[in-house]
Amino acid sequence: MAVQTTLVKSGLNLRYKAGIDGNGKDIIKVKKFSNVKVTAVNQNLYDVSAAFSPLMKYPTLEILRTDDSEIVSA
Repeated sequence: MAVQTTLVKSGLNLRYKAGIDGNGKDIIKVKKFSNVKVTAVNQNLYDVSAAFSPLMKYPTLEILRTDDSEIVSA
């Protein structure tokens, strides 16, 4: 049985180190941006993230794109 996928939603997450806890482990936080256009080009998302980084209190560790797709029978 064949299936078809359709991209329905995208988001952008910026992970950053917000300090160190009492046990010496990194405190990792995420700033989430939802409602990113599904047609957004990865380079553009990277450029926007790079522009945000100097404005944030902590340095960005990772830039993550999240995509949700609907899977239906074809």
